[in-house]
Amino acid sequence: MNVFYARHVCRVTPMPEFVQRAFDQLGYVYNYMNGPSEFHVVGVIKDWDCTNRLSEIRVPTLIISGLYDESTPVINEVLHRGIAGSEWVLLQNSSHLAHVEEPELYMQTVQAFLRRVESALQ
Repeated sequence: MNVFYARHVCRVTPMPEFVQRAFDQLGYVYNYMNGPSEFHVVGVIKDWDCTNRLSEIRVPTLIISGLYDESTPVINEVLHRGIAGSEWVLLQNSSHLAHVEEPELYMQTVQAFLRRVESALQ
């Protein structure tokens, strides 16, 4: 599990204290929703799929993922194609916690998106 997390969830070594603290608190909700691990998904989301409803999203949508993300580029491509007008940014040096791994680029990306959305509303 730790090898998987180090490759696909958080590539910062050592894991920042605030990230470790969050992982330490996952417990009940994670187990209920997902199951005991990434490799043993038996929770309530194991068969959940709303891909056919993505077209119902009609608000500006930013998808940010990392090249090494457990939410793979293939998965995010499905989201991007399914949500009309969405923007997808693939951060080249991140996994799942891009906001921890590339915080400056992540925040610049979010801020630029929000500026574009807000200017389109005016």
